[in-house]
Amino acid sequence: MNAYLSFEWLKLGKRWMPRVILLLLLALLAVYFWGQGSRAENQVNLFFPRAWLAALFAASFCAPFFWPVLGGSWAGNEYGWGTIRLALTRRPYRIQHVLAALAVLVVGLGLALVAVLIAGSVGGIIVGLATGHSAMISGVWGAGFLATAGKTFLAAWYVSAFYLVLAYAAGVVFRSAPVGIGVGLGSTLAQFAIIPIFRQLGGGWDAVAQHLPIMYAENLVQNVAASGFVRGTSLSVVSPTDPSVTNSVLALSLFMAGLVAAMVVTVRARDVVD
Repeated sequence: MNAYLSFEWLKLGKRWMPRVILLLLLALLAVYFWGQGSRAENQVNLFFPRAWLAALFAASFCAPFFWPVLGGSWAGNEYGWGTIRLALTRRPYRIQHVLAALAVLVVGLGLALVAVLIAGSVGGIIVGLATGHSAMISGVWGAGFLATAGKTFLAAWYVSAFYLVLAYAAGVVFRSAPVGIGVGLGSTLAQFAIIPIFRQLGGGWDAVAQHLPIMYAENLVQNVAASGFVRGTSLSVVSPTDPSVTNSVLALSLFMAGLVAAMVVTVRARDVVD
């Protein structure tokens, strides 16, 4: 297993796609800080160190659109390479291979969010100085804020991992990068489209809409971070209709466990070169 992990880590460092996705994410983060920093009512949540929370919130908003591209392409493209196809026909090592790749990608997500925190820190300092405030606001640092920041980081990591696992599992099951990316992006967009329709239908359809994965992932980061934002601002508001943080984490865990289980069963049962 260590050999597979080392191999996947090497690929993560050599391939350009993770770097391009990270650069795009950081570029959108800069746009977010630029746009929100120009609005007086939102500036207060961008000053450092609250900028950490704002940056993680923005990163989680982008997660459904970036990480499925990485997960789906990473999994699906493996089946187009002759050496990888040969390696994946040897039981049980092909299971170790797909699990090692997934583990490395999840760790890579964590590193990407660390980069988001660094960029958010810089953005928060710039917004503070540009608006006539100090580089770092006082009265925020404390055990409570640091605990909230840590939980927000974990929540953003977890939500990002969900979208990545969804696309990765689809890419492995269907042995196709386009299908993996399509399922990852398409399923999210489809849920956004059908939720209003199901709510209008009411009854059992509304119950289905309330338990779709996107309902648990969409507001998790904001709900965790809300206590760290300034009261009365939009980011500090937790909707009473949102699933609780505990229910969201539990539901996403079940969804991811089901996806990984389906992927492992599929890989174990078939000959990948047929």
